[in-house]
Amino acid sequence: MYNVSLPIVFMHRVDEVHVGLCMQQAKYSNPSSRVILIGSPENKHLCGNNIEHFPLSQYKQGSQTFSRHYNHSSSNDYTYNLFCFLRWFVLRDFMRSQGINRCCYLDSDVMLYTDMSKLNNDDFHDFTFEYSWTTVCELDMLDEFCEYTTKYFRDALHYESLLQFTKELGNVPISDMVLFILFHNYALRRKATYGSVTDSGYFDNNLNCSFAPSCPEIDMLDSKKQIYQKDGALFFKITGTNDYIHSHSLHFQGHAKAYIPYFRSQDIPNTSYPMYFDYSTCKWVSAES
Repeated sequence: MYNVSLPIVFMHRVDEVHVGLCMQQAKYSNPSSRVILIGSPENKHLCGNNIEHFPLSQYKQGSQTFSRHYNHSSSNDYTYNLFCFLRWFVLRDFMRSQGINRCCYLDSDVMLYTDMSKLNNDDFHDFTFEYSWTTVCELDMLDEFCEYTTKYFRDALHYESLLQFTKELGNVPISDMVLFILFHNYALRRKATYGSVTDSGYFDNNLNCSFAPSCPEIDMLDSKKQIYQKDGALFFKITGTNDYIHSHSLHFQGHAKAYIPYFRSQDIPNTSYPMYFDYSTCKWVSAES
């Protein structure tokens, strides 16, 4: 199992209410872990008394070096897309300064429901550095990833191969997620889990998507995954079956962020019978006919 002190790290530049809710949920589900926001003076107030805050501005040395090599080739906003890359250099420099060898990194729109210290190390061998929005980061591997990413922008031939790889993926824009796929699948040579961790459950890739490759399709409701609860735990239902997958987390990507306030553990019913969340009314409804 993970050490109970495995830190959980968020990174965010602006002041948005949902960030505070996600951090508090992480602390609620992981009471023995440090929960940390690397942020700005504007969002420090979101941390309260039990969340640590560190300024982004103190960990920019490595990111500034990468910025000189970055070549923007994306329909996404330049500043946003660049920051998606820079955050990994900031995280690396932060972990070095704090003496942290391993942490759990979560995007600021991810709600975590599982105590990470109670999951086995072996479960996460392939999950490490697979998702850019929910991943376990080891410092030495993060250092490799930063160098690996820099190489693809610094060297012309590597950049051309990166462009070719985005075409193979379906003409997707160059993003840190693309580099994660390259690094995880080809540098680390690990199989993709797409959020599944053996039989213990699933780390949600995107609430707006019914499936990820190699994972079973999940029932949808109002263009989002249908979420069930029983005994206070969250589940997805596998389409066409009576089988359920336990959900370790929910990723409220895009417009789904509006539902974050309804998914604090304290506000989820704890009933012996299954209920599902009705997005149209923002209420939990009995799933029994």
